[in-house]
Amino acid sequence: MTEQITLEEALQLVTFEQTYDGQWFILNVCGNVGNIDGNVCGNVNGNVWGSVKGNVDGTIRGTINGKEWTYVVETPKHRLKRLIEEGAATEKLIKAFNRLEEN
Repeated sequence: MTEQITLEEALQLVTFEQTYDGQWFILNVCGNVGNIDGNVCGNVNGNVWGSVKGNVDGTIRGTINGKEWTYVVETPKHRLKRLIEEGAATEKLIKAFNRLEEN
């Protein structure tokens, strides 16, 4: 028989919350105790609110910030333009400009 995770161990990996109509959902995925950045392995069916950090392998469907998701390879020129339009920090702008100069 395979060893099962205990409830205490599971609660160190995820936190839950309940909606007003009584449905449960995962609120946060945690890594090690005290580390709020965890990993999700497998499929996520439904919505993700909040930040997604790291690599995403697989298929993305739906919207990101209300816009239809599309796969676009951002060139250094497009990245610099986007950062300027977004009012990015000077450090990010300098890095983007240097990347443009390298290419």
